[in-house]
Amino acid sequence: MSGTARPEQIEFTAPEPGEVVDALRDLVVERRGWVNLEPEVESDAAEAVRPSFVAAVFRAAGPPIPSVTIVAPTAGRRPQPAQLGISHGVGTPVLRRLAAEGHPRPDEWKVVQDHARRGVVVRLPEDFDPADVLAWALSAAALLCPIETTGGWLAEVHRG
Repeated sequence: MSGTARPEQIEFTAPEPGEVVDALRDLVVERRGWVNLEPEVESDAAEAVRPSFVAAVFRAAGPPIPSVTIVAPTAGRRPQPAQLGISHGVGTPVLRRLAAEGHPRPDEWKVVQDHARRGVVVRLPEDFDPADVLAWALSAAALLCPIETTGGWLAEVHRG
């Protein structure tokens, strides 16, 4: 048996993220782990935006349906701050676009990268509020999604 625990899966909606916020708060206190988040979309619509294998290899963008990762801060000899990442298929950097659409990142979030293929990564301040980070990330991912989402989300909580 492997020592790796399976991630906890939580289905939720943006208006009712309580269980995911609680999990994020636990990870911050434990100073380890991460949460992956994916929007729920209709399968037919998802297939319509999924690139062929050849297109996926040579395209200049990330996955067509955005995904979010929130990583807890770590402790130890080389502590790391919490980070938020968004993979997307827009094909260009997106933070300016999000700001122009009325969804700017908070000033205290430090940009690590905003790349067409590798996505967005921001470093979060030590005193960040998991509920605020989650709300911003879900809205950003929904704005970047090329197809309409159902309103549902899946969180995978890795307590590693």
